[in-house]
Formats: sequence, structure tokens, C-alpha cells
Amino acid sequence: MSNKGLKVAIEYGKKLRQFEDIIEAETFFINYKAELLKQLEFVSRDFGIFKADYKVESLKSLEKWYFELYEKNEFIKVGLDRNEFEIVMAIYFGEVVVQNKKDAKWEVEEYPFVPVSYTFGVNEGMGRISLDSGFTDHYKEPSNKRRNSLFRRYNHLFGN
Repeated sequence: MSNKGLKVAIEYGKKLRQFEDIIEAETFFINYKAELLKQLEFVSRDFGIFKADYKVESLKSLEKWYFELYEKNEFIKVGLDRNEFEIVMAIYFGEVVVQNKKDAKWEVEEYPFVPVSYTFGVNEGMGRISLDSGFTDHYKEPSNKRRNSLFRRYNHLFGN
């Protein structure tokens, strides 16, 4: 790894959550995931666009809802700001992977470049994605005119 790459990796690691050990990190992230998914299921009931059924196709309607909220600047209607919604969206994405791929699982790992910092993501064979920081600035996602990049990302990383 180049010096520049190492600096970027360390800066990223400094932004991660820190814990005393892996047990504390796993406990936090599993509870955090459960709470966020429960919150998404609850708030989505009031909107007809998205149903949190954990099917792969639901990623399309989740993204449609995200862009509707973004364009109208109405994230407050769901009790979250845009950044929080992007984190919830990423956690939902991960749960879709886990519920639809038999070998997929949630995984907490210590980040190798910054001690006591941990990542939270989904692993399935050779596919792994870190989801703890969400899909930051998702509205800027390049090549997303059809606004279905979550569905395409799922198929690219975890599709058959």
C-alpha cells in the first residue's frame, strides 16, 4: 500500500466506532442493526412507496422512496435526516443480503489500520461490504439515472 493509501485508510479508521473488544463491538452492532430495522419498518408503514419485506426487489422501492424524500427535502417526515436515512438504507440492504443468500452473515471486524476501531458489514463467500457508515451521499451516486443502484449493487456483489 502506498503512503497516500495508508493515510486514507488511517483517516477512515479514525471515523469508525471504537470499542474495548470484539464482544462489545458485536453487541453494539447487532442491537444497532435491530433498532434501525425496527425503526424503518415502523416509519415505512405510513408511506405507500416502500414495504420492508426484505425481498431483493424491495431495494428498488426503498431507493425510490429515498429519492422522493431527497427531492422534496422531507426526510424529517420520517424522523431522520438524510445521513441517518442513508445508514438505515445500508443496514436494510445488508439484511436483504442475509435473508436472501443462505451463506451470508453479518460480520464485525477490527479495522486493521486503527486499533480498537471496528467495521460492521455483510459477508457471503467472496462478497463483502462494510455498511456501518451507510451509503453516504447516495443522491450523488454516479450512473444512477434509473435510480436502482441498490438493486444493481446487490446483483453485482451477491447475485447468483
